[in-house]
Amino acid sequence: MKSSEQKNPFLLPLILLVLLFVILTGLISYIVYLQTPDEPDALPTPAASSEVRETPKPTVSDSPVPTETATPVPAADASPTPAWQFTEDSNRFWADNAIKRAGSYKSPGLSVRVETTVDTETYGRRVTYYVADIYVRDVTQIKTASCNGDFSRNGSGSVKKTAKNVNALVAISGDYCGFQKNTLVIRNGTVYRNSLRSDMDVCLLLKDGTMKTYRGGSISLREILTYDVWQAWQFGPALLTDEGDARTSFPGTSIGGRNPRCCIGYVDPGHYKFVVADGRQKESRGLTLSELAALMETLGCRSAFNLDGGASAHFYWNDEIYSNPSKGGRNISDIIYVEKESYPDSDFFHGKDGMHS
Repeated sequence: MKSSEQKNPFLLPLILLVLLFVILTGLISYIVYLQTPDEPDALPTPAASSEVRETPKPTVSDSPVPTETATPVPAADASPTPAWQFTEDSNRFWADNAIKRAGSYKSPGLSVRVETTVDTETYGRRVTYYVADIYVRDVTQIKTASCNGDFSRNGSGSVKKTAKNVNALVAISGDYCGFQKNTLVIRNGTVYRNSLRSDMDVCLLLKDGTMKTYRGGSISLREILTYDVWQAWQFGPALLTDEGDARTSFPGTSIGGRNPRCCIGYVDPGHYKFVVADGRQKESRGLTLSELAALMETLGCRSAFNLDGGASAHFYWNDEIYSNPSKGGRNISDIIYVEKESYPDSDFFHGKDGMHS
């Protein structure tokens, strides 16, 4: 007979299986714990209290506490103050709106005075010439325009019509680039013709307001294109030396005799002269190149450049051709001008005894 005290042979494996299950369960729980991201700390919960407290009321101070305020933004229709390039000679300009007179114009950004001179002594004969003394606050106010809009050689047009089309206040004839071949044409900052004739002088109006002239062949196209050029004209000749003295001889030119003349002069950045002399008529015999050079020096110019003259010479002012072009003038391809502004007329005017409203 078997003894009742004999041990069960399955008991020990069962115990080991239970222990193994417990160990595996714990190990799995630990691994899951390690891979679970930390949760943010919970906000502390105030301890319960039987004491009822009154919520404190805000105190009112006699001195208001400063608070930050947003920077005011101008209204959509507000007009910003122009960032003028030239601020010197501010007394040359009118502070508000525009003062228009028969021979002058003043606004916050532009000053033009037009004078007509009839000289019967200096040149040994009667000569009539017109000078526009121009101050601008920005060099881009000295503009050029083409009769056909592209400064090409496709035709020419009336100076008066071209000036009216661009709303010019004052204008003179340009270098007739439409008639020339292979000359440099840079207008209003755009290069229209990328070539240079070495037998013709060149005039550069730079974006810093300076105007420089160069004798033919003394500067290369490569060098010119390294400058910040606003306008470039090629006609000439240059009328003054590098020191600002009038030239007395112009070798190689065939236009040195007495003729109607047109030129642009430079005094300082922002200060320029438009000059036209009538000629080939009883009322005005015209000027030689030497006489024109002497006149530009007398007017205080540091640099001056002869433009297309003869029947091309026009001076436009007050919506009309102000000069008397030879034989009524001729159509040309381009002009130099200053545009009218949108300022309203001022309530003030100049009188003999001062300013009046």
